[in-house]
Amino acid sequence: MNKLKQMIQENKKAIGTFVELGGANVVEALGQTGLDFIIIDNEHGPFDVESSLECIRAAESAGLAPLCRVREIARPAVLKLLDQGAAGLIVPYIETVDQVKKLIEFGKYAPIGKRGFSGSRKDRWSFGHPGSLPLQEQMDYWNQETLLIPQCETTGCLEHIEEITALDGVDGIFVGPFDLSISMGMPGDFKNPEMLAAFERILSACRAAGKFSIIFTANADWIDDYYRMGFDMVTYGMDASVMIDGFRTLVNGLHR
Repeated sequence: MNKLKQMIQENKKAIGTFVELGGANVVEALGQTGLDFIIIDNEHGPFDVESSLECIRAAESAGLAPLCRVREIARPAVLKLLDQGAAGLIVPYIETVDQVKKLIEFGKYAPIGKRGFSGSRKDRWSFGHPGSLPLQEQMDYWNQETLLIPQCETTGCLEHIEEITALDGVDGIFVGPFDLSISMGMPGDFKNPEMLAAFERILSACRAAGKFSIIFTANADWIDDYYRMGFDMVTYGMDASVMIDGFRTLVNGLHR
């Protein structure tokens, strides 16, 4: 079972980070930290499908759930990452319900969507599980195991969040607070009552639809706050910023 789905079913809170530096060795190192998942960033990071594949493979070997953030809602961008074994996709800059319906069309097999079927790395080119099952059972399996996660980072998405979370094929919502705060006209003011109300609206919509919720934070002190607020998962920072901050703290604390 998808590690993140299992954690949600067991009511466990997950913690992950963005991978921006590139390279399978970075992912293998992150696997030694106790993190539950990574997000391989095809939107802001240096990745394409081939480099994402190497990080997906490294994550699997390290016990991390490999999520990918796609660069756009387009059939190749969605299909290829899923076929290479991404456990789920974070999909940025959602503004309309129709965008999410198009995502479901590309990312879920029939009868939910229209994802193109092929043996690929995800199922070891049909020689691994569930390749021996009847075709519909294979499609049902992947519809359950691979997660489609629209990113709520615009007022358009927020205004339609109840309809979006109710769609069959949406597995959860990722909250991007930086761009959401900008879209709401309060850049970086994450404790503003209007922002907190937006978070609660998203959480309520997810709960009502039986979907999970993830939020990003660059502040480690807020991780537990977001768990207490009701988020199922928190994405803390990115590999580059955590590394820089760690070494900067070390260097600044030296007496030399």
